[in-house]
Amino acid sequence: MPAQAQAVILLVMTSQPNEAERLITSLRNGGLPVRGMYTATADRIDELVERRACDLIICCSYDPSVDLDAVLTRHRELAADVPLIVIADHHGDQESVIKALRAGARDVTDREDVEHLQLVVGRELADLRVRRQVRRLTHRLQQCESRARELVETTGEAVAFIQDGMHVHANPAYLSLFRFPTVDDLQSAAFLDLIATDQRPAVREFLRMRTTPEAQGLAEIPTSCVRADTSSFRGTLFAAPAERDGEPCLRLIVRTADRSTVLATDSTDQLHEITGAATLIAAIATALGHEGRPATPFTLFYIRLRGAADLLRTCGLTQGLAVIGSIAAPLALVCGELGVLARVSDDGYGLLVLELDETSAATLAERIRAEVRLPEAQTAQARIEADCDVGYVVVSGSCSDPKEVLDDAYRACLGGTMLIARAGMQEPTSLAARDKQPAIEGEDPLTGKIESALDNDRFILVYQPIVSLMGDNQENYTVLVRLIDESGNLLEAKDFIVPAIRSGLIERIDKWAIRNAVKTMREHRQAGQNFNFFINLAEDTFRDPSVVIWICDCLQQFDVRGNWLTFVIQEELVDGNLGSLSRLVESLKKIKCRIAVNRFGGTDHPQMLLQGLSLDFILLRPEFTQDLANDKDKQQRLLALANLAREFNVKSVVTGVEDARALTILWTAGVDYVQGNFLQRPSTNLEMAT
Repeated sequence: MPAQAQAVILLVMTSQPNEAERLITSLRNGGLPVRGMYTATADRIDELVERRACDLIICCSYDPSVDLDAVLTRHRELAADVPLIVIADHHGDQESVIKALRAGARDVTDREDVEHLQLVVGRELADLRVRRQVRRLTHRLQQCESRARELVETTGEAVAFIQDGMHVHANPAYLSLFRFPTVDDLQSAAFLDLIATDQRPAVREFLRMRTTPEAQGLAEIPTSCVRADTSSFRGTLFAAPAERDGEPCLRLIVRTADRSTVLATDSTDQLHEITGAATLIAAIATALGHEGRPATPFTLFYIRLRGAADLLRTCGLTQGLAVIGSIAAPLALVCGELGVLARVSDDGYGLLVLELDETSAATLAERIRAEVRLPEAQTAQARIEADCDVGYVVVSGSCSDPKEVLDDAYRACLGGTMLIARAGMQEPTSLAARDKQPAIEGEDPLTGKIESALDNDRFILVYQPIVSLMGDNQENYTVLVRLIDESGNLLEAKDFIVPAIRSGLIERIDKWAIRNAVKTMREHRQAGQNFNFFINLAEDTFRDPSVVIWICDCLQQFDVRGNWLTFVIQEELVDGNLGSLSRLVESLKKIKCRIAVNRFGGTDHPQMLLQGLSLDFILLRPEFTQDLANDKDKQQRLLALANLAREFNVKSVVTGVEDARALTILWTAGVDYVQGNFLQRPSTNLEMAT
């Protein structure tokens, strides 16, 4: 199925709502996915463009309430790239047309010429998309160039840039290798001066060939090099075409014969015991054992340097990295003998300690916070002081993936020392999904009903439509499960979900729902009905490593495509399962399935979830629609979430819609889809009410 066109937001300058609706409808009839707002006040242009991320302005100059001169003035003052199209009355004079074009209008069309307007709007929107793409790519290019410069400065490889045989720049490793005190000293020397005399002709020819248009990638040549102190060494010279500050040049890498690299700082590594992240993960795997359940509890600490970004900004890159690295010595002094200590990121360390109870773990965390501090460093700009944040996870239950333990410790660190996760023993993330809790009073009979319904196929599926506010003709349905008890009563999911999770039956229910939904999908698709299903996954289900293979087998059996299904995960389950969910999402994406998060918008930083998972839809919490028409705060929050979804190219769905007034607000906010009993209650029939 082709991707849906991104909605276009129009600002129509008119005092007549009927005229604005006429223009928007005519553009929609021309195949343009537009929605709009209108005003006759030029002073509101700034506010509306900024608040609604407006794409294009249409000015009805024939409206006596619209001041064309004021509109043109405000448009010129806009910081955003928003094209302006003027619609004039066919009796308008040519002088006004020329005036509008000179003032910045992209085109002027006749009031009665709808086809011309459609063509102009389509052209301007296509040009706008290209300009935006150019800006995005330019920004990404600048980021790449900045990152490349950082890598050059911090790598242990000796890297230099030369132009016309002279050094333009060199990193600290290159200066150290050739024993030049500063870049200024190096720039006074030609590159061939650093090559042994008998090898200069060959190197000169080698460099000349690397500057030809046909030269691509790295090429190498063995050579003998001469340092500034006249000592020499044998090595290999690598060269590739490059660009620096907009000028063509050559990028050189020099390696000694033993392929050793030179540290970019004069300080030695003060933490000999620190290994890499791979070693730490291997140690976690060993502690977990072959069955994923540790013989004795262990604790994993994540120690993160506070304010590392500020250090880099204050000190500069090279000095800042050196200051950050100096945390190694005090960290090794406090923790080095306790267990496995590893540097796992630029500013983070992991510490694995065996047989450490929760009280002792809290005590050690406080000790690290108190004693592991950066030494005072006097820089050219400021005096630097920093502490560590510490989080930890006490592992005493089953856990299949060592990376999840490290992820949990990292999240605990971000939340503060007192945030303690205990893999395999934690409190349930929603209802009790990870470790089954004891049944509550009165729950056993219901558990028996669930088992009986599974054994005797007494579950049924009901469907609730997800309706597009953008005129999308694709029919989407949420798939819901109902249980028929022995008396013929129909139980909703809220009536049996808790005991199903507590008793460990929820995965069987999910698989029953998926299989029957796929079977129904096959039947209706064969009949020519293009349905898409949204299917919920419980925590036990998506934590099962074999569930994707089971889904693949199910799709293959019924000849159903993955892109007809969207799997839905509850937002409150994401934080404690980010590692397993990331792998699940990646696997489902490979078979073209789509991913949605339900009850979205309950956290203070929703953008973190959109950055962490590759989503196709977000289903906003139904609480947003309760008394929405009278609650300005909810309206602003909903608008912010809808705009955030568009930034990540994710479709927004608002659930729980119960009244018509909410629909108007949701359409204005730019929500893509709505769902609720006001539109249609769940039904066993796959038909949208009209």
